Amino acid sequence: MERPLKFIFEDIVFGPLFLLTLLSIALILLFRHRHYLKLAFRILLGSWIILLLGSNTLFFQAIYFPLKYLTPKSGKHFSDAIVVASAGVHGSGAPSPGSALRAHAAARLYLEGVAPIVIITGGVTDPYLPPVNIKGMAIILRGMGVPSDNIIIENHSADTYGNGIETLKILNRLELKSVLLVSHDYHLFRLVSVFEKLGIKAYAFAANKSYPKDSIPWWRHFDWANFNRIQTIAHEYFGLLSYKLSGWI
Repeated sequence: MERPLKFIFEDIVFGPLFLLTLLSIALILLFRHRHYLKLAFRILLGSWIILLLGSNTLFFQAIYFPLKYLTPKSGKHFSDAIVVASAGVHGSGAPSPGSALRAHAAARLYLEGVAPIVIITGGVTDPYLPPVNIKGMAIILRGMGVPSDNIIIENHSADTYGNGIETLKILNRLELKSVLLVSHDYHLFRLVSVFEKLGIKAYAFAANKSYPKDSIPWWRHFDWANFNRIQTIAHEYFGLLSYKLSGWI
């Protein structure tokens, strides 16, 4: 279904493309006076560059490409357990959209018979105490038909390495050997690397790649959401560097 014209207009006017156009016009008008208005021109130029790069989908894809190259292949591998990593929580304790997406993907995998149990791991962050922040993920699993007896909540870990350590304790207790790790594609390389470093046979499944996406219209190639996406990828690069230096991967 095509997007109504009025919504396209709103996307453009309230999106970065319109502001980028205004800044471009202002830079053109100030260019001949740039020697007299150095500070104003430099502020406008800096803002223009930040907006151009930060909101640009192509720039985000360029930054993401090396990590995308490292990301393990996503697939439905039959395993002893599905392990789904939490992606945060709202102030109410409800799972973030990322956590909800991962839980939904994990439930679908369970219902398809990929593994007999689902382990929810991690996401313990201040000021929320466990298991507040992952209760919602278990509710999603149960709501989709996963029996409570087949859901295990690991609520002691606070980061990806902790996910591996605490999940390993559960696997050893249940004498399980292999897992299918469910997370977002950008997180899978670090997640799988941690589990493999701990001696766990781990496969990867990208929750955000399991649902088809529409092609991006031309006006959406500049999007405010790209600022957050770039921040997320930068965080992942820092995490990989830190984990490598720590010997965790």
